[in-house]
Amino acid sequence: MPPGSGRTQAQEYEDILGLTRAAEAAGFDSVWVSEHHGAADGYLPSLTVLQAAMAAVTKRVVLGQGVVLGPFQHPLRFAEDCAVLDNISGGRLLVGLAPGWREEEFRSFGMPIQERVGRNAELVKICRLAWAGGRFDFEGKYYRYQQVAVTPPPAHPLTILMGGFVEKAAERAGRLGDGFLASRNDLRYFGALVRAFDRGAEAAGKDPQRMPIGFLQNAWVSKDGEVPDHVVAGGWHQYGTYATWRIPTDTPEAPYKLGPVDRETVVTNMAHGTPDQVVYKMRSWLEAHGRRDLHIVFRLHYPGMTRAQAQPAVELFASEVIPQLKRLA
Repeated sequence: MPPGSGRTQAQEYEDILGLTRAAEAAGFDSVWVSEHHGAADGYLPSLTVLQAAMAAVTKRVVLGQGVVLGPFQHPLRFAEDCAVLDNISGGRLLVGLAPGWREEEFRSFGMPIQERVGRNAELVKICRLAWAGGRFDFEGKYYRYQQVAVTPPPAHPLTILMGGFVEKAAERAGRLGDGFLASRNDLRYFGALVRAFDRGAEAAGKDPQRMPIGFLQNAWVSKDGEVPDHVVAGGWHQYGTYATWRIPTDTPEAPYKLGPVDRETVVTNMAHGTPDQVVYKMRSWLEAHGRRDLHIVFRLHYPGMTRAQAQPAVELFASEVIPQLKRLA
């Protein structure tokens, strides 16, 4: 929730659950959440808690984590929470893990940022052991366990997507994970990440063609093709906040501050327009990667927007965009 928006986090969570129900009813395959900590706008810090509520109000949609910040999780506790969540949902959880990048979060957790990759990798390994059933041992650089058990087991074998921005991270995802999830990049760069992921998977003796890949994509769809001002404002808060965090702001030394709305930046990074225009803008992505097990996570609900503002786009996207995208794939 952008500072000064006048809405409460309770209202936001209520709207999220309403939009989750609406997305399932409209025909979306999955609904996704992502994680940050200590943000001035209250960015969601606890994915499994909210996803349990989402599971309780739905029956079918996959619940995707895009992504959990692995270094900040206690491995056994996270494995337990995911197992419970998977049982609540009837086997609909899709796990996503990434090492994080925002220095303020590592400072808050009292953790050297240099440990992020190693801690995330060990979390992946521990979760696999924990969800396999039975007691297990683990000896790593950061975590050590002897004859521990995680109960209950998840309702189904949990897939772990690993997130990353660079080829090294994508290759690591191929080696350690079950799939790869990228932030929105240009198509050529995403292709390079996928090739790195494939190399990592092949080096580990896996068939990458059988492994899921995906990316996050800002979007907006309307009958007239227009992008309303409240969508631009929300999109700028989402896009601009990441940029200001890199300066950094939203720290003890530098309070959160977002610059004036840059409409051009927002719409340039957004697949927007009428249903046919959105499909056209995504066509090349589907032609390049649509034969894979491809997850495209379309953002249609931006910071500060109400359910009433987002739901028409969710329903229009489901009825007139998704069928065309699936035909292209």
